[in-house]
Amino acid sequence: MNAILSANKANRLFWLGRYAERGYLMLHLMRRAYDEVIDVPVGEVPYSDFLKKMDVYVSNEMTTSYQMMEQLYDPDKITSLRSIIEMMMDNAIVLRADIFSESFSYIELCRDLIRAKAEVRETNISELQPITDWLLAFWGCIRERVHGETYSLLEIGRLLEHLDMCVRFDYKYYRIEETWETLKRCKETFPDVFDAVEFKRLEGLISDKTQYTEDFAGYKANVLSAICSLVLV
Repeated sequence: MNAILSANKANRLFWLGRYAERGYLMLHLMRRAYDEVIDVPVGEVPYSDFLKKMDVYVSNEMTTSYQMMEQLYDPDKITSLRSIIEMMMDNAIVLRADIFSESFSYIELCRDLIRAKAEVRETNISELQPITDWLLAFWGCIRERVHGETYSLLEIGRLLEHLDMCVRFDYKYYRIEETWETLKRCKETFPDVFDAVEFKRLEGLISDKTQYTEDFAGYKANVLSAICSLVLV
């Protein structure tokens, strides 16, 4: 890694990439879960299944609407959309000069909207659609204006989070394989950021389509474990 890029900055770039992708995908998946249960009574399965896949504890005493509000707006719940956006903002503030003001402004818009909707406990999840749009615009700006190691670390964070979410939410095998192939190209240009042992282990897991189809629960646990140890920042 270039010595000019400090360890602290590298860590923040990586996690900004992860949080931005997590916020984007999480809102998409929450919207889909919400659509599935909108006419289902308390105790429904789909939204609880969403929470379990995010490793969120679910109490049987919670109503669907309460679960939704907690996962959207609770600032003290690290898995909530609001917390993810707040963590995006914390990293972006430090990195403002590196990602430029235009990219930064899209994260600021996301932060302001989620806070405003939390104040009124907005129950219509479609009101959060601008966050999806702004995160897409954020990545568009990043690809247009940010280069070199700064861009690489953001992209590695994004791809690793995308891989994590694809595995958690049982995406088709080809989606996992495509993300991995792109991540491998990042390693070719920026190898020092990856743990070589964990990279080899993860490559072996992802190339084993048989395990994916025949032992998905075990496969998922192993892949998520390897992802946690893959990047050295």
